[in-house]
Amino acid sequence: MNRTGRTQLMESQRNGTASAILRTILRDGPVGRKQLAAATGSSFTTITRSVRDLLERGALVERDAVRSPAAAGRPVLPLDLPGPEVLVVGTHLHPQRTTVGAFTLRGERIHDAARPAGGSSTEARARDAALLTREVIDELEGSAVVGIGVATPWAEDRLASLGPRPWDIGYDVMTEAMRSTTGLPVWVDSNVRALAVEHHWWAGMRGNVLTILVGRSIGLAQMREEELVWSGRGTGGIVSHIQVPGSEQRCGCGQVGCIAATCTDDALLERAIATGALPPGSRQQDLLETAPEDADQLTALRAGRVRELGLVLPPLIDLVDPDLTILRGTFGTPEEIEECLALIRGRYREIVGRDVRIEHRAPTAGGNWARASAALAVHGYVNAPLLGEDLEVESATPSP
Repeated sequence: MNRTGRTQLMESQRNGTASAILRTILRDGPVGRKQLAAATGSSFTTITRSVRDLLERGALVERDAVRSPAAAGRPVLPLDLPGPEVLVVGTHLHPQRTTVGAFTLRGERIHDAARPAGGSSTEARARDAALLTREVIDELEGSAVVGIGVATPWAEDRLASLGPRPWDIGYDVMTEAMRSTTGLPVWVDSNVRALAVEHHWWAGMRGNVLTILVGRSIGLAQMREEELVWSGRGTGGIVSHIQVPGSEQRCGCGQVGCIAATCTDDALLERAIATGALPPGSRQQDLLETAPEDADQLTALRAGRVRELGLVLPPLIDLVDPDLTILRGTFGTPEEIEECLALIRGRYREIVGRDVRIEHRAPTAGGNWARASAALAVHGYVNAPLLGEDLEVESATPSP
């Protein structure tokens, strides 16, 4: 027995019911108690008891009563998620900057901040990001923060000769820095998995959805209904060392033709500098430069990557067999990205015998990564809303 007199099984059941309620409302919008019972498969008595707990904690609110014109009896009191009173915070670590944003549980932006990346070591960079996050939380007077999501650029141990860099922060280091600085629940995961949960909860992409991120690394993340598949942080979806047909690029892992050495921004940047298409010291965003003196070389390099992605991605999509695939990343001009989609569709049809649903989503302006990071916190919170039992939803700076 714990201090509440409940067994572990009772606590698990209680948390499961609360989770089902929050997930239903986040997915479907405000609903009454009877609708919640029908949607979750729980008894009306169980729902009523759990709703009372969530209302007392401030995790739910009651909206104005409504009466259906076709229904008799008492008006329905719709239950909804709080607005700005309850927030999640998202922190993203980019090689050049750290961005932090505060969002409602439905993804509306409330506050954000950014600063150039600080710290010359992974530990210092983690502390710098945690301090900026703390500053943002301190400015959220009158709101409660129920969790922090942190998306990091890397989802694997680097095998290349470059070695770790200040932004290559391990999950445990980042989690400890955030928890010790804020005293709040923290969910740290890779960029692509943050995008996957954002697509599900805040972009309405339901069912079996595969997200593929093409950038400094290439990763996959799958949301199947409300489950983030490959549940361990950074596990699954790491395809860096699958070989690209026809590639002769040597990888730091010792193989030839790996995706990491062939299709990533890092690999393309290395080739651009080695061939003189870009000067030493260039960054990934320079790969999209189209100055006359280097346009032909860079265009050829990007076109090569488009062809390589068109070869290697269709079998990976077939392996997962999603209802929808979302391709993310600015890895070419709009015309080059459309060509990549066309190649993927054509190759998929050749090897599978049917069409694939795939689309590209461009990043949104300003704070996109902070929002995706915050989605990690929403996903963690709504799946276990009562685990932080000591967290009273009354202030912006709950004690650990």
